[in-house]
Amino acid sequence: MEGSATSDRDALLGFELALDEKVCDEVHQESWGRLFLTRSAPLIWDANWVGIEEVGLGVDQVVAIADDALGGEGFGHRTVCLLDQADGRRIGEAVEAAAAHWPRWEVERTRYMVWRGDKSPPATVNSAAVREVRLAEIEGLRRTLIAEEAVPNGVPEPQATVEQLFELDQRYGVAGGDRWFTAPADGEPLSCCRLLSDGRIGQVEDVGTRVDARERGYAKAIVLAAVAAAQADGNAPIFLTAEAADWPQLMYAKLGFETVGDLTILRRRP
Repeated sequence: MEGSATSDRDALLGFELALDEKVCDEVHQESWGRLFLTRSAPLIWDANWVGIEEVGLGVDQVVAIADDALGGEGFGHRTVCLLDQADGRRIGEAVEAAAAHWPRWEVERTRYMVWRGDKSPPATVNSAAVREVRLAEIEGLRRTLIAEEAVPNGVPEPQATVEQLFELDQRYGVAGGDRWFTAPADGEPLSCCRLLSDGRIGQVEDVGTRVDARERGYAKAIVLAAVAAAQADGNAPIFLTAEAADWPQLMYAKLGFETVGDLTILRRRP
């Protein structure tokens, strides 16, 4: 079971990495893995990051790589994705076990969840209340959601951060398809998500609902509409990612998504 799940997770991670290589300004192959740089979006931590592929490194070695690669490029943040699942778990646990030795470093875990549900949505979700749009049609909503959900409190340049994240939205649309699903179908859009695809794998991404419109079932409806669209296109597998420490993963599980693996991320804020 673990071997199969890990294989699924590696394929999904590979899909994401292929998109990132199209979106980021530069990708450098190094002895330890890959360095992703997007100098045109310097405020975005997840557009400028280190991907460790070498296994068996110690935490001190990983930190030194990040300091050299990102610090050497003038970045104050550190974002390190440990691409091997088992090795990432080992390093993440080592950082948590000696937290005082690694001040300011945080461990994040992303879950990869594959659609295992029925082809028809649950009766409690009205997928007909969703419409498909392009990003330009919901620009205002998307900028609001970025500001509410993706820009941490205390960021010194919040508006510039929103602008750079929106620019990356557009780039991912070019790389993986500009397909968005919004609810309600009529009137002001309050919730949206996107569907990315390479023609084979489908990813539901950027699920969000405006703060003043939550608890109305919109998120469930748009996710299921995106799944239905991916199925219609013959995408398989269909997946999404969720933070292991956050509640949306529970909603996704109820909708029919099953966890097949995880990705460990080390992060140090500027």
